[in-house]
Amino acid sequence: MPHSQTQFSWAKFFFRFFWISLLISLMFLLIFYLAAPFYTFRSPLPFSGGLIRNPYAGSDTLSTHTVRFHLNALHLADVIINGKMRFVVKHHDSLLSHPEGLDISNFQLRHRFIDRDSELLTIYRHGYGLTSDQQLCFGANKVIWTEYPFFQALRHKQDILEKLGRSSKLVALSDPKRSYTDDQLRFLSGYQLFELTELSKESLRGWDWVLSHGHRIYFILSNLDFTGLKLDEQIIHTVHFFAGSFTGQSMLDAFNAGSFYTLSRPVGASDSLSPDLISLSCVADTLRLHIVPLPRQIRFIGQDGNLRQVVEGSNQAMYVLQAHDTYIRTEISFEDRSLMLLNPLTRESEPDQERQKLAVFDPFMTASMRAVYIILMMLVIQIGYRWFVSRINRKERRNA
Repeated sequence: MPHSQTQFSWAKFFFRFFWISLLISLMFLLIFYLAAPFYTFRSPLPFSGGLIRNPYAGSDTLSTHTVRFHLNALHLADVIINGKMRFVVKHHDSLLSHPEGLDISNFQLRHRFIDRDSELLTIYRHGYGLTSDQQLCFGANKVIWTEYPFFQALRHKQDILEKLGRSSKLVALSDPKRSYTDDQLRFLSGYQLFELTELSKESLRGWDWVLSHGHRIYFILSNLDFTGLKLDEQIIHTVHFFAGSFTGQSMLDAFNAGSFYTLSRPVGASDSLSPDLISLSCVADTLRLHIVPLPRQIRFIGQDGNLRQVVEGSNQAMYVLQAHDTYIRTEISFEDRSLMLLNPLTRESEPDQERQKLAVFDPFMTASMRAVYIILMMLVIQIGYRWFVSRINRKERRNA
C-alpha cells in the first residue's frame, strides 16, 4: 500500500510540474509578444522625380557571372521531420567551385562560402516558427534568434527586419505572398530583395505591388528539388550579375544595386542557346535594350503591374517612359519557354536616392505599453497568489 501511495505522489508531482512549466513558458511567450517594439509607419510614396535610376548603368555585360541558389525545404519543420538538414563538415565551401548550386537550405545556421580573395560570404535562412515568415540573410555576421512563432502583426515583422538588417548586409523576403498581406508589404521596409521559389502571376503581382508603393526591391529566384516533377515541369532558375570579378562582395554589391537579372529555363531547353542581356541603357527618358537570341516577346510593365508595351519579332526594343510611369520593368519570353526578368528602372528626385524607410521606432508607445503590461502582470500574479493562499487555508481548516 505505501508503494502505491509513493507512485501516486510521483505522478501528481510530474503532472503539476508539466502544467507549471507550460504555464511559465506561455507567460514568457506572452511577455515576449507584448514587449515587442512599437513603430509608427509613414504613408508609402510611389517613385517620383525627374531622374531615372537605371540599375544596369555602368554594368559591363561582357563580365557576367552566374549563380544558382538551391534549397530543399520551405520550412524548418520539413528540415527536422524529413531529415533535410545539411551539415557542412568543412569550415566553408568554395564560392567558385559550385556557383551553379549554392546551398541555402539550412535554417538558423550560417553557410560559409569562400571566394577567390579568401573572403567569407555567409548566408542563412531565418525563421523557425509555425508561420511561413522567412527571410534570407546575405553577409550575416551572426544568426538572429528573435522570432514570433505563432503569429506576427506588422510591428513584429518590422522588428525582425530591423534586427536582421543590423547583422546582415542584405535581407530578402522569402516567398512573401505566402506569409505577408498586401497591407503589410505596403508598409514594411528594411529589406532589399524578394526571393521566390516559383514564378506565378500572384508572386509577380506582389513584386509590382511593392514597386508601385515606392519600395526599390529587386528580385531573385531559388530552386527547389525536382522530386516528383515530370521533365517538362522541371525549371532551373539562375541569377546573372555583372561585376569585374566573381567575389562574395561583388555579388552582394550587384544584388544591392540591382545590376543583375534572373533567368528561368526548362531543363529540356538546355540544348538551345541560353538567353543573354547584351545591353540596357536609358538616355533621358528612353529605355533601349538588346537581347540574344531572338525572343518571342518583350513586355514592358509599369505602375500597378499594368502592361505598357509589347514588342515581338525583334531582339532589340525601345520604350519611352511617360510622366505617369513611376517605374518600368521588363519580361522577355523565348520560344523554348525560358523567361528573363530584368530589374526595374525607377524614378528618383536626386542621384543615388536611398530606399524608402517608413517605419519609425516609437519609444513613448513602447515604454508606455510595457509599463501597462508589467502592471497587469503584477495584478495577475497577485490574484493568483491570493487564490493559492486561500486554497491552502481552506484545506488546512478542513483537516483541522
